[in-house]
Amino acid sequence: MGKYEIIELTTKLFFRIPIKERRFYNEARIKIRRKEAREHLEQFYLACELAKLIRHCFPELLPLLKQVPDPRHQSYITYPGVILLMTRILSHLFYINSMRKASEEFNSEIMIKNIWLLCKEEPAVDELPYWETINRYLERLEPENLQEVIHCLCRRLLRSRAFEDMRIRGKYWQVIIDGTQLYRTQRELDGKGLHRTHNRGTEKEYHENYYYVLEAKLVLHRKILISIQTEFVDNEDGKEMGKQDCERKACWRLMEKLKKAFPRLPICLCGDSLYACEGFFGRCGRKNWRYIVRYKEGSIPSIAGEYRKLKRLEKNYQERMGETGKNWYDYVTDIDYKGYKVNLAEYGESRERVYKKGKKKGEIQTSRKEFWFLTDLPVTRKNITDLIERGRMRWKIENEGFNAQKRHGYGLGHLYSKDYQGLRNHYYLLQVGHMISQCMEAWEKIWKKVKQSLGQKHRRLLECMKETPLEEHKDGMERKIQIRFI
Repeated sequence: MGKYEIIELTTKLFFRIPIKERRFYNEARIKIRRKEAREHLEQFYLACELAKLIRHCFPELLPLLKQVPDPRHQSYITYPGVILLMTRILSHLFYINSMRKASEEFNSEIMIKNIWLLCKEEPAVDELPYWETINRYLERLEPENLQEVIHCLCRRLLRSRAFEDMRIRGKYWQVIIDGTQLYRTQRELDGKGLHRTHNRGTEKEYHENYYYVLEAKLVLHRKILISIQTEFVDNEDGKEMGKQDCERKACWRLMEKLKKAFPRLPICLCGDSLYACEGFFGRCGRKNWRYIVRYKEGSIPSIAGEYRKLKRLEKNYQERMGETGKNWYDYVTDIDYKGYKVNLAEYGESRERVYKKGKKKGEIQTSRKEFWFLTDLPVTRKNITDLIERGRMRWKIENEGFNAQKRHGYGLGHLYSKDYQGLRNHYYLLQVGHMISQCMEAWEKIWKKVKQSLGQKHRRLLECMKETPLEEHKDGMERKIQIRFI
């Protein structure tokens, strides 16, 4: 594979490329001059392209939002529920991480008309709802209704068959589970918030209150990771509890809800070493699910001991030399743990770095990493590379998921509402906005020749939405299109 050869790769083909050659995929793009990028973007009305994408990938979004039961008194309604919800979704999509700022950014005649047109509603007033109006509405809305909207959007994307190449071994959809902290403070929260004590028994002891959520994300593409099920970690009893116990119990509830929402979906669950336990193995087996979980020796010591004994006998060790160092693979199958047959796969890498500057110039630094995974998927010498790749994709929920939502303009760690029910609804709308945003960012036709940060792309999208009247391009928005992802 030539280093400067322009290559077009599907997701399926990408995983078949040897690890040492994958870096050429990102390097094999010809540099685009600023003038060429500017001329490329000028041929698109990004606001219209956004409307086309929503119509193509999420045609059920607006009907679903309109069907959400309205908790308000019907005699005193100025703004339909779909306007309130869509305004909040668009603020996340445009990287506006403050509700007050969203009200200011959307306060233009073109923007107001565009949002009413995008929602396919006749303008009741020539305004958009203020942020306090949206907050009061979300504090009364049942969060389960928005979770059902997310379920329907996921079903639509799965049935589109546009992401079939991302199935594990052509069958299982990869679902990654992990938890994250939404907001923390030393002030008092409501009874649903968790609390813990730091530096107990010392002069520096203090109490901290926080909200915590467990998230399951569906992997559809290398750049598209969408929420499929959410479980909020609630301290029902008002007592302090450990994070692990609380997160694990929430995982059992999440698995039950996920199975009820998608009873026939073939799933392969991926998670960290917290889920390497008998309860997780048993629940996956009863639901006909597969799993790939990170494993550390302290989780189940008996498995590590048996693995070290058997790997000398089975001799499945493989070693590969690359330009940047050495990679090795090893595995043992059918390790017995309390009646469950588990397979343990090991991956390691050794990298050498030569210092070119500073006091250490000329010195060589060697770094070594090892990763172990437990799975009930069959493991062979041919498929272990793909298995390890899938196991390491667990980090996508941290990088493309929580980190992006906390640092790239979505404001996941921001307390949008002091009411717990309102906070949950804000979280669900953020996930919908992130879902649309990822599809927009990965649209090959628009961004293939443009190298800009995500912040620049979303800012450009917002400016176009404020300057382009969608009414003038209504016919073009209704045309059928084909979308390919980078």
